[in-house]
Amino acid sequence: MADALWLADLVIGRAGATTLAELEALGKRAVLIPLPATVSRGDQLDNAAAYARRHLGQCIVVPDDDKLHGGASLAKACMELAADLGRINRERPGPETIHRAADLIAQETVAAAKPGRTRRAR
Repeated sequence: MADALWLADLVIGRAGATTLAELEALGKRAVLIPLPATVSRGDQLDNAAAYARRHLGQCIVVPDDDKLHGGASLAKACMELAADLGRINRERPGPETIHRAADLIAQETVAAAKPGRTRRAR
């Protein structure tokens, strides 16, 4: 996992303490989807909010609720954080490429989150 995080330009993940420590250490941009209080102690909600406040422009929190359905909010967050990655790391991809990538990530994430669903074959 350390190699995958190190290679990533943008990370989508939960907001556990270890995840946030790894993101901090590697300086990665992140879309955080904290576990809701209905299935946890609620600490990830607090973690995500605090981390996002400290990393304005580098972190967006997307609630794990009905709004995640369809992945629109996740795709929007990914596109927002990825908008200037090209200027920072390499030649900037076009808006169509960013949109396709964000849409695919959102679809895969939503599909993986649904009980009994498997990833689609490529």
